Amino acid sequence: MTILITGASGRTSGFVIRALLQSNSVSPSDLRLLVRSQDKVKKLKGQYPQLPDSSFAIGDLLEGSTLPPALKGVDIVFHNGPAFHALETAMGIALIDAAKQAGVKHFVYCSVLFPVLTKLLNHGAKFPVEEHLIESGLNYTILEPTSFMQNIELESVVESGVLPAFYTPDVLQGYLDLEDLAEVARLVILDPAPHNRARYELVGQNCTFYDVGKAIAEHVGKQIKVEQVPREHVIGKMATRLNLSTDYAVEGLDRMLYYYDKRGIPGNNNTVRWLLGREPTSWAGRIRRDLGKSQ
Repeated sequence: MTILITGASGRTSGFVIRALLQSNSVSPSDLRLLVRSQDKVKKLKGQYPQLPDSSFAIGDLLEGSTLPPALKGVDIVFHNGPAFHALETAMGIALIDAAKQAGVKHFVYCSVLFPVLTKLLNHGAKFPVEEHLIESGLNYTILEPTSFMQNIELESVVESGVLPAFYTPDVLQGYLDLEDLAEVARLVILDPAPHNRARYELVGQNCTFYDVGKAIAEHVGKQIKVEQVPREHVIGKMATRLNLSTDYAVEGLDRMLYYYDKRGIPGNNNTVRWLLGREPTSWAGRIRRDLGKSQ
């Protein structure tokens, strides 16, 4: 079985890669990581020295001629599109078409919770990709994760005693641990048939910034102050961290934060519980696991 993973140098796909490599059912030669440059290959070889040269493919989702070689012999695709890219929809559709042409057996698309919320650019961009995948004739599974817990840097919060709130601190928001997402993705990739034609809404816990701050404080035994950060400052910081510079990306971030500020996007965690056969990782659980390593 050969598994192609897009966005392989990014954070989300990185969690999936590590989860697959931890499985006894996957050998390093089963993976094919799609990146855009030799520099990215060099970086990934440093992270995953066990991977052979054949586990890397250089291609561009906007350059159709590079996709057939990357997909040759691939059984399963895991696709995670680039955040806040103006052509994210086109990239997803191009990959789906190329995967069908290449005879891929199953396509796993990492989308977003509630892509129908088209006021949000990063949600609306994924909605047509889901539609195209459903209509493609490919076997597919769509994963719809909410905001990731790892967006909050726990060690920095503990060190400073301040939890920066990117929007109104008492707004209820859905969160998912990236390790839970990776576990779900591995489950689907290694046994796709039971998950064919499924769309899974993935939420671990709904809570506010105040709830998160309280959970951190209880674990470390010190006060954690929750401070709301002005939206323009958050946009600047996130744009720098995500290497976003286009007007489209900045507009997308602004809309997302405005929406979170007014409504949040809570969801239901039954699907994650059912898929994993256990309770989803809570904030308290993530804090114990990740801060327990350093406290």
